[in-house]
Amino acid sequence: MGSDHLHDHRLTRRSALALGALAGAGSLVRAGSDPLGALAAPRSHGMVVDPRAFGADGRTGTLRAPRGFVLLGIRDPRGLGVGLDVRARRAGGRWSRWVHLHAYGDHAPDGTAAERATDPVWTGPADELQLRARRRPARVVRVALVSVPAAARALVGAQTAAAVHGAQAGGQPAIVPRAAWGGDRVIPRAAPAFGTVEVGVVHHTENANTYGPTESAGIVLAIAQYHRDVKGWNDIGYNFLVDRFGTIFEGRAGGVTLAVIGAHAQGFNRLSTGVSVVGSFMDVQAPQAAVAAVARLLAWKLPLHGSPVTGQIVVVSGGGALTQWKYGTNVTLDRICGHRDVDSTDCPGTQFYAQLPALRALAASQAQPLPVNPTVSLGGPPAVAYGGQARFTGVLTDAAKVPLAGQAVRIEKQAPAGGWKAIARGVTGSDGGFALSAAWTRPGLARAVALKVTSLPVDVGIIPLVTAQADAAQVARGAVVTVRGSVRPAGTISVFVERRSGGRWRRVAAIGGRARPAFTVRVRLAKAGSYRLTARSTRNGHAGVAAPLLVRAT
Repeated sequence: MGSDHLHDHRLTRRSALALGALAGAGSLVRAGSDPLGALAAPRSHGMVVDPRAFGADGRTGTLRAPRGFVLLGIRDPRGLGVGLDVRARRAGGRWSRWVHLHAYGDHAPDGTAAERATDPVWTGPADELQLRARRRPARVVRVALVSVPAAARALVGAQTAAAVHGAQAGGQPAIVPRAAWGGDRVIPRAAPAFGTVEVGVVHHTENANTYGPTESAGIVLAIAQYHRDVKGWNDIGYNFLVDRFGTIFEGRAGGVTLAVIGAHAQGFNRLSTGVSVVGSFMDVQAPQAAVAAVARLLAWKLPLHGSPVTGQIVVVSGGGALTQWKYGTNVTLDRICGHRDVDSTDCPGTQFYAQLPALRALAASQAQPLPVNPTVSLGGPPAVAYGGQARFTGVLTDAAKVPLAGQAVRIEKQAPAGGWKAIARGVTGSDGGFALSAAWTRPGLARAVALKVTSLPVDVGIIPLVTAQADAAQVARGAVVTVRGSVRPAGTISVFVERRSGGRWRRVAAIGGRARPAFTVRVRLAKAGSYRLTARSTRNGHAGVAAPLLVRAT
C-alpha cells in the first residue's frame, strides 16, 4: 500500500528554518548551477485564532500573521462545521476575494487516517488575513501558513522557464523537474513506493485562478511544503501538476517514468497517477492550455505503463475513510477519470469534470502505442540483517506475458550518488523466473535488469547487527556496570534496563547513545536485585537487538 507516515509537527518560529532574501536571484540561473542551494527551504509556521476574535457577523478583524506568507490552511478543522472562508492581503492593501476552506477529505495516502487539515489555499504574498464563519467556532482555530520568500519565488520561476524544453523521445512531453521548482528543498520523509498505472486521476488544487506564469513554480513549492509539514505526508500528494498556461511540473519524487504511488486518491493511489491543475474550476472551465497539457501528459504516461488511454477498466478499491468505495469493491473507471469518481469530493470541479470527455478524446488522438517490450518483475525482502543475504525473485515475460527462459538477468543496487551497480547475476529458468542473492550492508533500492528492460525498484532496509557485553556479572548495589559493544551500520544505541520484581521483568531505565560503530554505555544499578540489560538499535523502523545481559546487584 502507498501509505505515508503522519507526524505531528508544531509549526513554530523556533522550528522553522530561517530564510534569507537573495538579491538578484534570477541572475544565478545558469547551466549546471544549483542556485537554490543558496536558499534555505520554504518554511511553515502558524497562528492561533481565539473564538472570541469572531464577531456577531461571523468575521474576525484583520489578523496580522507572525511573518509574510503565500499559502495557508487550517490545521485542526474539527470546527469546520462552522464553514470557514478566508481572504488575505498585503498590510494595508486590497483584500483578495473570499475563498472557502475545503475540508481534508479531498486527498490522503492509502492505508492511513487522514491528517485533519484543510486543503491549502494559495493567497500570493500576504501579511494579513481575515476569517469568516457561519457561526462562531467552539474552539481555537489553528491557521497553518507557508512562506516562500520573494527571492526564492523569483528564482524557481526563472529556473522553471529555463527548464521547459521540447518533447522528449517516446512522446514524453516537456516536464519541469523537481530541482527546477525547488522540490529538492522539500525533502521527502521516506523513499518512494511503486505500484501500477492503470488509470489517470484528474484533480484541481482549489487555488485562485489569477496567478501569473512566473508564480506557478512558487505555488507548487508551497503546496509541497504544506502537504509534507501540515498534512504530514511523505511528499507532495500529486504525481504531476499543470498550471493554467500548460506547463507540466513533476510532483512526487521517484521519477516521472516510474509508477510512483502518490497521496491524491485514497483507496486508488497504488494503481493510478494523479494530475492536478493549479486553480479552482467549480464555476469556470479549466483553461484550454491546461486541458491540452493534461491530455498530452496522460497520452504518454498511461501507455508507458502498458495501459490504454481510452475505454474503461475494473479495479479493486483499497478502501479508506475518504473513498466512497468500500475495501474490496470492484469499481469501473474510465482510464482517465475525475477525482470525484473514486473519492467523496467535488474535485476536479464541476466545470472541469464536464470537460473530461473532450480531454479523453484529445488524449486518444495523440496516445503513444502500447509497449511491445518484455517486462521483468522483482520482489525482495523489506529488510535484511547487516551482512546477510538479500534474496530477490522475479519473472521475465514477453509482451504477451509468455515466460522467457535462459535469459541473462542481473540485480542492480542504487549507489548513494544515484548511479546503479550490479550486485548479482543469473539466468532465468524454464518458467522465466529467477532467484538471486547478494550481501546487504546498506539500505537502498534494488532493481532487476534483463533484455534492456528494468523492473520497478524495491526498497530493502537494513536490520542493525548489535553486539554487547558487560564488564561484570555481579556488582554491589549502587555500582556502575559498563556495557560495551558495536552497531553495524553505525547509528544510535539504546540500552534498556529491566529489574526482576514480582516474578516479572520491569523496565526501570533506558539509556541512549551513539555507536560509531563501537559504543560504551554506563548503567548504575541503584537497588539490589537481578537486572537484564538489552542493547537495541533501530534504523528506519527495523530493530536489531543484542543478546540480553544478566547482572546481579548485591
